[in-house]
Amino acid sequence: MKLLKTSDELISHMKEKGIKFDIVKEDDAKVFLQNNNYYMKLASYRANYDKRKSDGSYINLDFAYLQELSTIDMHLRYLILQMCLDIEHALKTRLLKDIESNPKEDGYDIIRRFITKYERSCYNIQKHKSSEYCRELIEKYYPYFPVWVFVELISFGDMVKLYEYYMERYPRRLKDSELLYSIRDLRNATAHSNCLINKLQRGTNKPSVKIIKFISNVDGIGVSMRTNKLSNKFLYDFICLLYVYNEFIDVGIIKEKRFKQIKEFVDGRVIRNKEYFNKNECVKTAYIFVKKVVDYMNEPC
Repeated sequence: MKLLKTSDELISHMKEKGIKFDIVKEDDAKVFLQNNNYYMKLASYRANYDKRKSDGSYINLDFAYLQELSTIDMHLRYLILQMCLDIEHALKTRLLKDIESNPKEDGYDIIRRFITKYERSCYNIQKHKSSEYCRELIEKYYPYFPVWVFVELISFGDMVKLYEYYMERYPRRLKDSELLYSIRDLRNATAHSNCLINKLQRGTNKPSVKIIKFISNVDGIGVSMRTNKLSNKFLYDFICLLYVYNEFIDVGIIKEKRFKQIKEFVDGRVIRNKEYFNKNECVKTAYIFVKKVVDYMNEPC
């Protein structure tokens, strides 16, 4: 039984759903689907558009709009992943530095206690024992890892757990870990090339008080916009990323560079074809919200 549809069949299916090919012609759309994207991923951005109640077809949706959103998303993932990696490095550095200065820790005891509570972290390390990049470290130390080795072998999720575990044992020695799970979610999504901006509508996310207070300081964002946009999982996680980056990354060239890159992206590539979204309040207001926060974050820089 044939499961995969040809490009012609996909184009016909999209036309049946009300998707137009006025800006990007059908032949060019076929090339894009064949070489740059696959249908299910591209089609996911349809969720940002309303449907007619009569027949379920999409209102004011051209293939070009989906193509543009997918391209913006790709560039955004690259920027976000770099920022997540910077935060991961900062977490490791801060944790190791504090353990080194902590007279109650020797770098081994904390890991023995941690893996007793989180046995799966060792199992996750073992899954990578055949990797040429970490095989020697695993063979040499398993299962009695010093912390400076352990942090090089664990996932970002386990790194967040370790950081949180250390804070529970030694309160107020490190910065709050409350928002780090949002960073973990973003890192995982970007590392696996998941779509980020395919669902920008109001959602059910419950924002932290810390982020609510942070956004309340941004000019031009009222209670209604703040409540609406922070209820969206991606928009909330992205704001958490900006906030955590500002908190955890020391002032310097890298920090200034990342915030500048985000601002240039928001002020440049994102609005290259802004006329595509003139009639889409969901996309437009999400952009306005993000731009106001990005501009606010760039003020100190």
